[in-house]
Amino acid sequence: MNCSRARTAGSTPGRPQRVPRTRRGSDRERSKVIPAKRNTDNVGRIPVEDHAFEVALSRGRAADVDLDSALTLFYGANRQDRARRLFQAAAQARDTALGRRLTLSAHLHMITRCALSPSCKYCSLSSSIPSVSDERSPLTLREVIAGARFAEKKGARSLVLVGGTDPDGSDERLRKIVARVRAVTDLDLAVDVGPSLSERTVRWLGRQSVSPIYCSMETIDEKVFAVAKPGDDLGARRRFMEMVERSGGHLGNVVMNGLGTPESLVRTLLESRRFPHTTHLHISTFHPVRGTPWARRRPASLRSSLKALAIARLAFPTLQLGLAEVGVENPRDFASVASQLAAGGGNTLAGVLVYKNLRIDHMERIRDQATSLGFEAS
Repeated sequence: MNCSRARTAGSTPGRPQRVPRTRRGSDRERSKVIPAKRNTDNVGRIPVEDHAFEVALSRGRAADVDLDSALTLFYGANRQDRARRLFQAAAQARDTALGRRLTLSAHLHMITRCALSPSCKYCSLSSSIPSVSDERSPLTLREVIAGARFAEKKGARSLVLVGGTDPDGSDERLRKIVARVRAVTDLDLAVDVGPSLSERTVRWLGRQSVSPIYCSMETIDEKVFAVAKPGDDLGARRRFMEMVERSGGHLGNVVMNGLGTPESLVRTLLESRRFPHTTHLHISTFHPVRGTPWARRRPASLRSSLKALAIARLAFPTLQLGLAEVGVENPRDFASVASQLAAGGGNTLAGVLVYKNLRIDHMERIRDQATSLGFEAS
């Protein structure tokens, strides 16, 4: 299942921005950065020398980010002064590539049922508490239309249609929903139902200018993926993403902070280089959900997510990037727009979330925060 996120997604991009290849630095520079280390959970135990951080940051400003330099930035930014410089570099890269005009989007959950069995251990569908799991109940077609109209009324420019993964396919229902929403709104559309669609439907979505098509990998660590998502198939997700690219579609992806080590988080971010038609990349922050198998698992650090966001911006200056907070499953306050923008996030922000029994409207709050920071939001 694609556990839904209030991510910075949904606008219809133009030509896909090619994900830049990594350029190799000099042997002297590469010797200064941290070599990739496996099974490293405590980020505070890896010291980073000033020179190594400066080399990695200089390479980042040139969009020359490999695993070693990314880890050097991630661990080095444990110091507040370095984190501030990392965020400033990422924000500058964003401003140079995309400018300071923001687009506000909406997310509609759930348009299709999740047929993964067993459910992902962090997802509310695996909760033993009905009031929690019921929030993931699929919307009726009438509720989908009502939610889309609500989003448009609130000023959203685009809409992400989010649903669960069904290995048997969701083609017919998705086509019907796209056609109906298009008939009653002028919203740009994106879809997020994972590897539930045939190539024929993917090509149809392209002709309908539905973009991007999301398939959330969340982690490329196969062992971690198997534990966290026992009913899911990482290989199927990769194959679906490859098929979307072959079909000429644009891709959206979500990475989850908190599933594995910092190295696996960074590796998963950089995996986007395998998919040059990626236009949207988001970072979700694990938070335990009541009644789920992972209800007692330690929440991930939002600060770590912001560091990962900044590194992703340096690696992929032209992508739509942001945090992927979950309205229903995350009881924390709405993630600060200022924090995302300061770390290089943008330029599409989700301001409306629609669930089965809940509607969340952050549009005015986002506009106010963005305007106070010198951005133009529409």
